[in-house]
Amino acid sequence: MELLDIGYARVSSREQAEDTNALEQQIARLKDAGAKHILTDVEKGKKDDRTQYQELMRLVEAGKIRTVIITRIDRITRSLPTLRKIVDILQKHDVNLVILDQKMDLSTPQGKLMLNMLGVLAEWEVDLLSERIKRGKEHQRKQIWANGSCPFGLVVIDHQYFLDLTPFLCLLTDRPENYRDFYSDTINEKEIQHLPHRTIAEVARDCIEIFLEVRGITSAIKKIFDKYGVCKTKAKSNGTDKVLHWTKRGLSLWLQNPVLDGHTCYGRDERTADGKRKSKPREEWQITYNTHPEQRLLRDGEAEEIQRIIAANIKMCGGAFGTKHRKEEYRPYAYQIGLVYCGECGSRCIHKGVYTASKQYRYYACRHSGVGCNNSKNVKQTDIEEAMITALLEKSHHLSQDHHKTTDVVPFKTERLQKLEAQLAFLEQFPGFNPSAEDLKAELQRQIEEETNFFQSKQLEDKTVEEIIQVGNNLGIWRSLSNNEKVQIYRRIVHRIFIRDGQIESIIFQNTSSGKVENHDECA
Repeated sequence: MELLDIGYARVSSREQAEDTNALEQQIARLKDAGAKHILTDVEKGKKDDRTQYQELMRLVEAGKIRTVIITRIDRITRSLPTLRKIVDILQKHDVNLVILDQKMDLSTPQGKLMLNMLGVLAEWEVDLLSERIKRGKEHQRKQIWANGSCPFGLVVIDHQYFLDLTPFLCLLTDRPENYRDFYSDTINEKEIQHLPHRTIAEVARDCIEIFLEVRGITSAIKKIFDKYGVCKTKAKSNGTDKVLHWTKRGLSLWLQNPVLDGHTCYGRDERTADGKRKSKPREEWQITYNTHPEQRLLRDGEAEEIQRIIAANIKMCGGAFGTKHRKEEYRPYAYQIGLVYCGECGSRCIHKGVYTASKQYRYYACRHSGVGCNNSKNVKQTDIEEAMITALLEKSHHLSQDHHKTTDVVPFKTERLQKLEAQLAFLEQFPGFNPSAEDLKAELQRQIEEETNFFQSKQLEDKTVEEIIQVGNNLGIWRSLSNNEKVQIYRRIVHRIFIRDGQIESIIFQNTSSGKVENHDECA
C-alpha cells in the first residue's frame, strides 16, 4: 500500500477563509510542497476536537501516512501539550512532519529540538494574546462599552447599542402591485430603499411578539419559520451573521439577553478546564442597567414575562402544550403540572388519565404509592381546580377585609386605578367643552376599564400576588380564565398543592407581598 503525503491547513474563522484568502494560500503552498491530499479546518488552534485534525490523526494511527506537511507550527496546534502528543504519535508510527515556514524536518535531531522550541513560542504567543484580550475587555467594561458581537436586532456603533434599521426582507404580502418592474438590473438603488420592507429590528421585534403570543419556544419557531419561509440553514446562535434562523436554545438565549431590554451585559460565559465555553448562572452576570433605554427591543415588563414563561414551561415540560388544532397553546389544566405534591411523603405527584367508553378524566396520584407511601387515592384535575378557586375566593375576601378594616367585601382598587379615577374626577370638575380635555377623558376612561378588567390587562405582569388575589373576589372571574391565562396567573400565585386520601389537603400560596412562600391555607 502506497503511503500518503498529506497537507493540513487551518484558519481560525470563516471570515479569514473567505475574506483574506488565507486558507486558499495555505492550500496552494502545501500542494507546491508535494502534498497529494489536503485536509482543512476552520477552527481555533487550541481546540483538539477539530474534524479534519481528528481525521488526520486517525490516518496516522492507521499507518496510511508517510509525511504530514504544514505551513507553520501553529496551524496544527497552539497548545504545547498537544504538540508533544502529536510528535509522540508521529514518531510512534514513523511519520515525518515538514513545516514549510521554518524549513524544518522532524526526521532530524535538529528538527525535533526546533519543533519543541517553536511549540513553546506558539503557546507563549497565545498566552500573550489572551492577556491582551482580557485587558481590552476590562477596559471595555470600565467604559461601559457595548460588546463587539450584539444580539440579532441591534447593531454596535461607536461602542453603543442601536436598533438595526438595515432593510432586511420584504414579505410577499407587503410587495407592491408593480413588483415585476423591479426585476431589472438597472433599477436605482435609492428607489429600492422606498419599497415596502422590514428592517432587522422590525423582524426581531416580530419574533418577540410571536413568542409572547404562543408562549412557547418550539411553537414560536414554527410560527416564525412559517411566516418568513425560513428553511434549515447554518447560522450563528448569537445572530451576528444576520441570518434569520433559530434553534430552540438560540431563541431562548436571545429572548433572555438583557441587551434586548436596554441593558449592557458582561461575563455571561466562562471557560472550562478543557477550554470550552460554558454559560454562567444569570445571577452571576455583570449587568449595567439602562445603557440604551431608547434603543431596546423589549417593552416595559416583557423581560420579566419572558422569564416567567420560559421558567414555567421548563417546569411543566412538553406535556403542557396542546395540539396544533387547539386554539390555545396550553392544554386544559396545564398549570397544575409540577404544583401537585403528596401530603404524606412530600414527593411530586404524577398525572395520569382514564379513557373508557363511559368516562374520561385525568388525575394526580403519588408516584410512590404502594412502594413506601400509603397515599393510594388519586384526585381529579377538575377537583383540584375547584378547591383552588374556593381557596382563592376565601383568600381574596380575607385580604379585602384586612385592607379596608371592615367585614364588608369591598372590591380592591389598585394604586394605579385610584390615580386614574382621581385624574378623571379632576377633569370632570371643569364646565364647558374642550376637544383636548374630552380626548384626555376618553383615554383615562379607557385605561380605567382596562385596569378594572384586571386579568385581561396587559399590565398584569406588573401586579403583585396580593393585587391579583384581591381582584379575584368573584367566582365568575376565575371561571372565565382561558387555559393560557390560567398558566399565566395560577403559576404566579400558587406555590404548591398537597393531596392526601383522595382530597386536597392544603394549598400553599406565594407570599402576597414578597413573592415568598407563606403558610398553608387549609382546604376542606
